[in-house]
Amino acid sequence: MKTRLMTLVVMMAVSISSFSVMAQNAQDVPAQRRVKQKPTPEQMMDRHVKMMEKKLVMDDATAAKFTPLYKEYLQAMKDCRPAECVKAKKAEMTDAEIEQAIQNRFDARQKMLDVQKKYFKKFNELLNAKQLEMVFQQPCMGGKMKPGMQNHKMMRHGDRPGCMERPDCGKCPMQDK
Repeated sequence: MKTRLMTLVVMMAVSISSFSVMAQNAQDVPAQRRVKQKPTPEQMMDRHVKMMEKKLVMDDATAAKFTPLYKEYLQAMKDCRPAECVKAKKAEMTDAEIEQAIQNRFDARQKMLDVQKKYFKKFNELLNAKQLEMVFQQPCMGGKMKPGMQNHKMMRHGDRPGCMERPDCGKCPMQDK
């Protein structure tokens, strides 16, 4: 009888102390989440490079050559983007401003195309054709979207224009919905 009573007291003490430990852990979790910071652009680029290396399935020697070249390519593509302009309402824009915005988009796309052609030659020395296709894959090719495209502003607002090259392709994930 005394041993049962003693084990019962010990079990109650252990359970009470474990509840207080769990409560402390539960209080610490939100504090850890608040401390969590948004990754820097360099960290995001490193993640993107690691993801591409994994996707391309390369040996260590090729990966060592590929990594700095791919970072250089990503930076060059980032530099091609047009500078963020103040987004005025389209109704308030003059005809000249609209034409200038369109011209700026054309220029940015041309710069991106030039960068892709330049780096295609460099990547061609390291990668095979299938790997090259993965590096230069368009967001809507093969019915699959690139990572992050599901949060693209066109997808968030419910616009589903389809593929830019072939609106009737039937494989576009934006047309499925």
